[in-house]
Amino acid sequence: MKRAALLSALLCAACSGAGIHLPFVSLHANAVHRFFPDLDRRENAVRYGRWNALESAWTHGVTPEVDARMAKSFRETIRRLPDFPPDARMCAPQLAREAPRIFGALVESDRLEREVTDALAATDASPETTSSRVEKSLVRYRRSPFALASPPPAAVDPRLGELATARLLLEGDWLFAHAAEDLAASAFGDQRWKVKTTVDRFDREIEAPAAPLAASWYRTYAPTFSATYPTAAELFDRATLFRIEIFEALSAPEAAARRDATRAVGRRYGVER
Repeated sequence: MKRAALLSALLCAACSGAGIHLPFVSLHANAVHRFFPDLDRRENAVRYGRWNALESAWTHGVTPEVDARMAKSFRETIRRLPDFPPDARMCAPQLAREAPRIFGALVESDRLEREVTDALAATDASPETTSSRVEKSLVRYRRSPFALASPPPAAVDPRLGELATARLLLEGDWLFAHAAEDLAASAFGDQRWKVKTTVDRFDREIEAPAAPLAASWYRTYAPTFSATYPTAAELFDRATLFRIEIFEALSAPEAAARRDATRAVGRRYGVER
């Protein structure tokens, strides 16, 4: 065992000295986690909040009592600030089992959002490297059977803005959009204080978020990012609208009605047959 460990160390040293870059070394994978931990913890909390809220709504619907309970749980997660993102299947096992295509679409959207944010936060980020990384993520996303198609426009029920959980989830989407703008519109040396300003504002507003139902977070709050990476921005706003419509569908009191409405949303977005 000791001999194997020594051999591995010598191999790494030899490769480094010879200028050889090992294929598993990456400067942008998990970049937000490494370089912006305060932002990463809050984004992880939002991810937990998304999955917990959707699982609870899928199982119990969205009554005023359930809404109050979900909102309380969301705020507790924000205060706990998890160091690592959630395992989606552990957070939403029933949704994953009973609506696998809806679940898959939500997972793929979350993965794309994380990959793009990491590309923006990388220490070696440049217009060329970031564009290349974002495009690779977009190609991977488009090849997924769970990629969201562009749906025909649909009005969002204004009563959704009365739900505390919906407002909290939208505040989380605001965090992702504003952080992307901070990272895309700044050199690495300026990113830190801009991200800190966004994090501080999120901490203040999450206690009493406003009730907007507009889903164009990236187009509204990340203009530089949207201009530079328009396809990614459009997909992220599409994912926000998808989550809004899923949450709206789960407001029906009967379980069968919730499932039918959710699958109808999935068909509009091309992930259900």
